[in-house]
Amino acid sequence: MRVVRKLIVFAIVAFGLLVGVQRVYVETYKQAPVKRPVGAVVVLSSGPVGPQRNGRTAVRTRAGVDLYFELSNAGDTPRLVLSGGGGGQNSMAEGMKEIALDAGVPAEVILVEGRSGSTLQNALFSRQAMGDNVPGHLVIVTDRFHIPRAWASFRWAGMSDFVLVAADGEDEPVDWDNLMGEAVKWPVNIARAVAYSALSAAGWPQQELLWMIE
Repeated sequence: MRVVRKLIVFAIVAFGLLVGVQRVYVETYKQAPVKRPVGAVVVLSSGPVGPQRNGRTAVRTRAGVDLYFELSNAGDTPRLVLSGGGGGQNSMAEGMKEIALDAGVPAEVILVEGRSGSTLQNALFSRQAMGDNVPGHLVIVTDRFHIPRAWASFRWAGMSDFVLVAADGEDEPVDWDNLMGEAVKWPVNIARAVAYSALSAAGWPQQELLWMIE
């Protein structure tokens, strides 16, 4: 019983530390410079795109679209990769595509990744969709609270030449709910990524392991 109590105390302390570290991170966040030329702008979803297009996914998409036009006007020719699952025509990525098209992004530069159900799958499936020969640096658009886990996920998926851009800028308030959610998702994602990688290395077909990282 004493061991159980110690484990509970350890979990509570670890959770509190994770939340606190993330709070410090978002409060002191400074945007890293974007290296050019940029070959692709990847926008990560955060829930369905509602009818009013006012949720976090819509905000991230508009930030990605603005960045696409900024880079295009500067002479780059990036792809706009929209990543978010949900299934078929109802995927988050399809809703993101509608926002991008309405903003004037050419359809031929948009790449829809509509299978992912997690940040790990965002990273893995986006890499598969883009292939290994992106002509330039990679920019990933998400929110500040999500940047550390997104960075770790894309590194896990084998990518290194990228920078993350915060759709919520440097000053927008961040909800405690998001920070607490990240504190729970961090250890879960680590466990899932390690298990997926270990079984893949052991020869297990990756297609049969995708449920582990969803």
